[in-house]
Amino acid sequence: MKLSARSLVLIVLALLMLAPALAVAQTPAPAAPAAPDDDNLTSEVALTRAAIQVRRQALVTAAMDLDNKEAEAFWPLYRDYRHEMAKVGDRLVKLINDYADAYDTIDDAQAGRMLDEYLSIQRATNEVKVAYVPKFRQIMPARKVARFFQVDNKLDVVVQSQLAAGIPLVK
Repeated sequence: MKLSARSLVLIVLALLMLAPALAVAQTPAPAAPAAPDDDNLTSEVALTRAAIQVRRQALVTAAMDLDNKEAEAFWPLYRDYRHEMAKVGDRLVKLINDYADAYDTIDDAQAGRMLDEYLSIQRATNEVKVAYVPKFRQIMPARKVARFFQVDNKLDVVVQSQLAAGIPLVK
């Protein structure tokens, strides 16, 4: 299976657009977006990520059942948390792009570096979560904090599952 960098990124973008909808209901998949040219790929990624964030926030809103006082404290912290997670997500987007660029010619050294970067991204994701749990505990009861991280994890798993399905194995 031969994939260009553009094809792989478009598959990932289409899956990322679909993933939040799958978390809400099982509906038919939308058609893949039209292929943008290379100049528009960065803006396409940014727009896709913004759309995902809006859907993600709507799902969190529905799941959290926050009172007014909790909501007033929760949403600014949530935005900070998602900003930090987006920084880690930027690394994943770069890794996927690098993988797409090297897909046809990847050697053992590149594969090893990419695997190390992937593991580093996983550690960074966990570090952000560990850093934010105490902050959320300061503004909400522990049960609601646990609920938030359950919702966040479920959304992450849906996205990760879709990404895994769309990214081909190393040759």
